[in-house]
Amino acid sequence: MQCRERNRHRCDCHRPGEKNLAHSSSRTHNWPMALHDRDYMRETDAARPGRGFTAFQIIFGINVAVFVMQFVFETGWLRHPLTGELLMPLGGVSAHELGRGNVWTLFTYMFVHGSVGHFALNMLMLWFAGRGVQQFFGSLHFTLIYLGAGILGAAAEMVVNGYAHGDTITPLIGASASVFGLLMALAVVMPEEQITAFIYFIIPVHLRLWTLAKALCLMQLILGVACALFDFMPEGLRIAYFAHLGGAAAGWFYARSLGYGGRPLTYASQWQPAPLRRMPEMARKRARTAIDLEDEPVLPAKNSRPVDPIESLMEEVINPLLDKINLHGKDSLTEDEKQALERASREVHRHRQG
Repeated sequence: MQCRERNRHRCDCHRPGEKNLAHSSSRTHNWPMALHDRDYMRETDAARPGRGFTAFQIIFGINVAVFVMQFVFETGWLRHPLTGELLMPLGGVSAHELGRGNVWTLFTYMFVHGSVGHFALNMLMLWFAGRGVQQFFGSLHFTLIYLGAGILGAAAEMVVNGYAHGDTITPLIGASASVFGLLMALAVVMPEEQITAFIYFIIPVHLRLWTLAKALCLMQLILGVACALFDFMPEGLRIAYFAHLGGAAAGWFYARSLGYGGRPLTYASQWQPAPLRRMPEMARKRARTAIDLEDEPVLPAKNSRPVDPIESLMEEVINPLLDKINLHGKDSLTEDEKQALERASREVHRHRQG
């Protein structure tokens, strides 16, 4: 995609050749369903019309409304005083604007885009990553990730651009920093999810969601450093690579601070003994913790069918822990849970051998 602008300003869209998300693959090695075919990715009753709107729907709608105002009604542009030509979108953020007291541009820039292609690519990624984050984290956390990633991304880009190019005036626009934050948060929650990415919108590549997130961040880092050192981007187009990296860092830290992807990344948790680690509240709703195999078994009630010990072991111990590994990776298991899973696996194997 080539971003064609009417005037020189930075947009945080992607370069041609970057991988673009289209849909999740239903043909995976270990997962029977694609990402958006799963129950927790489907629209809930609370998100249906007449029962209130989710944060994802509201933010997506704001982006669409601003786009219509910009490119259909041609409002929200800085115009040439004589010819009336559209020069630059209003609402972009820069160090110069913040110095003038326009702090609100830290928020408005996330909804302003410089071209149709710029808008379409960001909305494609927002549609993919945003729905997943909405379902896992809820509206409050979705909003905080979107805004926090946008603010941190803007700060990172302004610092690097000011230091490398001495530019404090050129405004930054686009939702890409926020979208990168949402994508990274989703990758922390579902690192093993198999998806299909398209290179140049043509070549399909099957890979893990966490692998895609890391590859995109590495690409932004390499291109960002190259642009900062050699300034090889064409005049009138500056892609805000460090805004993408700042947004991704914000999304990663936010998800880790909630306990996803391993031990909660908070100051208190770093001094917490390993056996006391627990899953976050949202994760506990989707994966039950393991029971202690050394506890005395509960006797079945009268007039109830006999309980198969292996079936009970699978339902109460093995399946919940496998669900947790599927959601958060092997590193999310505590030592007690690893030992419980190992003991349960040995018991099932011994029973089948006998």
